Parts: sequence; C-alpha cells; structure tokens
Amino acid sequence: MTYNSKNGFVPLFQYIKYAFFILCLLFFSLSNADPFKPDSSFNAMDYKTTQSIIRDIRANKLDYLKNATQLKLAFETSKIQNWNKLHYQAAALYAELLFREEKYDELHLHLNSYLEIETLKQQTDVYLSLLEAKLKYLSRQEDGIPAQNLSKQLEERLSNSTNNEKIIILRALAYYYTSIDALKRTLNVSHIGLDLAIKGNDFSSQGFFYRKIGDAYSVSGDIDKGLEFAYKAVSASEKTQDGHFTSKAYWSLGNALLGRDKDQEALEYITKALAYFTSVNMHAGMAYAQYSIATILFSQKKYDEAIISAKNNISLAKSAGVFDMQLASMILVSDIYAEQNQLQKANDMSDKVYAILDKFSRSFYKAEFLAKHYQLKKRLGNTDEAFDAIEKQLFHYKKHFEATSANNIKTLQVKFEVKEKEDEILRLANENKINELKTKEEHQQKIIWRLTTALALILVILCLFICYRQLQQRKKYHVMASTDYLTGCPNRRGIMLMAQKQVNEQDITIALVDLDHFKKINDTYGHDIGDLFLIAFAKAAKKILREDDKFGRYGGEEWLFILNTTSKSTIKDIYKRLAECFLNYCIDVRAENPQIEWSVTFSMGAAISYSNSSSNDIDKLIKQADDLLYRAKDNGRNQLFIE
Repeated sequence: MTYNSKNGFVPLFQYIKYAFFILCLLFFSLSNADPFKPDSSFNAMDYKTTQSIIRDIRANKLDYLKNATQLKLAFETSKIQNWNKLHYQAAALYAELLFREEKYDELHLHLNSYLEIETLKQQTDVYLSLLEAKLKYLSRQEDGIPAQNLSKQLEERLSNSTNNEKIIILRALAYYYTSIDALKRTLNVSHIGLDLAIKGNDFSSQGFFYRKIGDAYSVSGDIDKGLEFAYKAVSASEKTQDGHFTSKAYWSLGNALLGRDKDQEALEYITKALAYFTSVNMHAGMAYAQYSIATILFSQKKYDEAIISAKNNISLAKSAGVFDMQLASMILVSDIYAEQNQLQKANDMSDKVYAILDKFSRSFYKAEFLAKHYQLKKRLGNTDEAFDAIEKQLFHYKKHFEATSANNIKTLQVKFEVKEKEDEILRLANENKINELKTKEEHQQKIIWRLTTALALILVILCLFICYRQLQQRKKYHVMASTDYLTGCPNRRGIMLMAQKQVNEQDITIALVDLDHFKKINDTYGHDIGDLFLIAFAKAAKKILREDDKFGRYGGEEWLFILNTTSKSTIKDIYKRLAECFLNYCIDVRAENPQIEWSVTFSMGAAISYSNSSSNDIDKLIKQADDLLYRAKDNGRNQLFIE
C-alpha cells in the first residue's frame, strides 16, 4: 500500500496497471513502425502542404532536383499517412527524381515495387509516368529486348488514351527511339507530341519535344532546322521552373550554335547549363556541358586548356555512364594531339576508342569517328587499318541514312566518296608493292626482265579489273538513281525516260494514278502505314500489268503508267483488274495492322496518244492525263476518266 494526500492509501496494483499500459503503448508503436518513416528529425507535413508540393512539381512550378528534399518528404509523409492517391502521384515524381539523380539501382527497385500495385493502375496518368521512367531506365541497359517490348506496349495504348496520357507515352517513346538511333520515329512521335503539348499549354513537354526534334534534325544534317527548333525548346522550357529540361535545352542550343560557328553565343548557353548541372551535382549533364566547352577551347586553338578539360571529362563521363561523352572526349583528345602533329599519341587514343566503338549510341557518331580514324591511319601509312576503317565507316553511314530516311541520291554520294577513298588506298598499296619490287630488282639484276614483264602484266590485269569494276558499279548506281527506294519500281526520272522514248516510237496511253485520301492515312496512322499502302499498290501494278506496259512512282502517292494500247476497253480492263488486286493487298495490310479502319482506293486519268496526232509531246500528254485525273477526283474519286 502507498499513501496519497487526497485519497489516502492507493493499492500497489494500480501502479502495476499503469506501468503495463505504458508498456503496451510502446510495444504497439514499435510493431507499427514503417520502413519509410524517417528518424526523430522527421517532421511530417499536413495534407494540404503535401498536396501543394506534389501539385507544383507535377505542374513544373518547382524544380525536381532543387526541391529534392521536399519531394522526398512529401513521398514519405503521404505513405505514412496512407494518403494512397496522393502517395502514388508522389511515387511517380520520385521515380523521375531518382532518374535525374542518376540513382539507377534504387530506381529499379522503386519501379518494381510500385508497378505491381493493382490499385495504382487505376490512376492511368500516374501509372504511365512510372512506365515512362521504366522505359528510360531500360533504354540504358545492354539487353535491348525489355525496352523494345515495353515500347510496343506503350504504342498499343496510344489510340485509347487521353491527350495528356498520349503526351506521357510519346515523351517516353521519343526518349527510347533516340536511344536506338531511330531518328525517323523520333521525329514522328515528337511532332505528334508537340501538337498535343501546345494544345494543352504543357510548356515542359513542348520544350522536351522541341529539343528532340531539333537534335534529330541536327544529327541528320539539317543544321538550320536544328537551330530553329533548339531556340524554340529554350523559349518553351524557360516558361517552367524545370531547371533540368531547361539546361538540356541550353546545351542543345549551344551545340546547334557551334554548328553555325557562333562560339561566343554557344558558350553562354552551355555555361548556363553547366552551372545548373553543377549546382545539383548531375554528372551526366556536367559531362555533356564540359565536353562542349572543351570543343570550343579546341576551336579557339587553346590546346593545353582543351586537352586538360577533355581528359577530365573522360573519367567524369565514364563514372556517370554516359558513354557517348566518354568516347567523344577521347576522340577530342586524339584530335588535339593530331592537330599538334603528335601522331603517335593521337593514334594510341584513337585505337582505344576503336576498341570500344560499340558503346556509341548512334551509327552517325561511329561513322564520323571512323572517318577521322581513317585519316589518322593514312597519315601514319597503316594501309590495312585505314582500309578496315573505311569499310566500317561505309557500313555505319548506311545504317545512319536508313535511320534518317535519307534519299537515294545522298546515299549514293556517300558511296561514291567512300569508293574514291577505297581507290586511293588501293593506289597507295600498289605503290608500296612497286617500291618493294624495285628494291629487290637492284639485288636481282639477272632476273630483272622477268619481274618487269610480270609486274607489267599484273598492272594491266589490275587496271582492266578496276575499269571493269568501275563500269559495273556505274551501271549499278545508274539503276539505283532511277529506282524508287521504297517500292523498287522506277522513280520519276526512270519512268519519264521510258515515256519519252515510247511516245516517239508508237501509239501509247499515258495514265496518271493518285491514291485517294492518302494524306488522311499519313495524318491518322503515320507515314510507316502510308508506306505499306504505297508498297501494296506497287505490288498490285507489277502483278496485273502486261510485259509491254510500264509504270513508276511519279511523286508522293502519284504514279505514271505507260500502257501499250489505245483501246479504251483494254484500259478499262486494266483499271478494273488493278483496283481488284490493290484491294486484296490493302486487305492484307489491314489484317497485319488492325488499327486501320478503311482501305485505300485510287483515281485514274488516261490520255491516249496516236502516231498521227500533233499532240504527241510527253509533257502535253501528262498534262492531259493530269486534267482527267482531277476530273475523276472532282467526280467523287475511285474512278477512271479516258480521253
């Protein structure tokens, strides 16, 4: 018993009861501890404050990296308080934060944890944002299959998504397509995403898509367009508080300005980007910006400063996992040594790049390096290694032009340039052999006439062989220059040559065909689907035309036919069979692409030429056929007009 001044003696078991109650409370609090709960210094925010931070970051009113502490606190608070809807929004923002902080292992665990939550999938925009972060993470991995599979899943979701959801998907796809050097696809999705972002006043996404479009144009060689879109990217990004995207836009604009030899203006923008990346300790961004600054120093002939900056950037880029910048910095070091005529040092560094060339993300970068590698090997007299470099350069240029949809003429120009370099290497190799033979001849006077005869014979055979190969190559390139790359049929140049020849020799019919509503196909489903219908039409024409009839792609979706007949009934029969055959091929295209809702038809205008007519000029016939074609279109399309 104990004594209480008010109540007198209190039983001892009351104290035991109070002690037991306190222990129970302590046990309960420990058993409900959350792994995400911070330590004693953690100050939980209320709902409105947490909601405000998440809303402002989602709306790009706050910078992710500059407000990382607040974002993490909002993420942890919303989880502890079981504000699930708010917490899932924070989880998506936190995934993007981890990506920008370059914490890729932690990001991987975070995504695996949240993407499995079924209730989260009901918040479609949040779920798609997490998938966007996952695709960006997978794009950095050596195994490209998971990223490819996820990109296909996102592509399939596009048609059934809202505009805001489409922007998220298109942002993810643009990032992925850039990582695999698919510049044509990058441009396609970025243009679509840009239109949606403009309609939704989403300045952050506008800046992102402008930058992707500008970078794609710059890489494909259209410097003016690249610069135009780079300026637009900066303008849009500066309307947000997203320092990450804004600094990337500064860096892209700086590099576009370098392509126009505006070093001082470029340096201003790149310095802005570097200041931000440094302030948030973003190594990848620092690597990109410092490489550009080293390039400017090199162009200003400040070789000592440039080489120190480039060497420091090699280790920085490697630690950040930015292999493009690692290799680019190594190439810059080699270029500086070569400029100073320190060829052995330049060669050693160039060989190191050559050994890890596959780490470059784009074929264009590989081809550009191999061009420099070839020149260096040529200066050092390493003929075999120079020849190997030129072969690989041609291979990567082909891949680059396929990715950028460059036209056949540009591809041929590159092939001719590379061929000239090959011939130069062969000549150097032959000169070396001749010099070796002359040296031996001085020591073998007794058999000099045999060696001279043999050498002359070899040279004659070699010259004949080279001439023969050049003739064959010229024939091959002539055919290629007259052939449409997509469909394999004659292009405008090729079909016009045929038409000009035949109109002067015999009675023929010139017909023009135009695919109906083809622009709608391209606008609705993209140019890749449009290309499938063009290929289908070419297949149909090849199948039904007679041996003496010719056709070719006149331009876009328009075709020119040379029919070896003046019979209107025969022309009508050809039109009918062509329409039926094309319809069958369209059905095959739709079967493989279920999203297509209608088949394509075509209209035809046919102008008959007679040998005794005064209007046998090919241009007049084409004009007449074109007028008839437009009459067919004005009359409702999917029909034939003959005259």
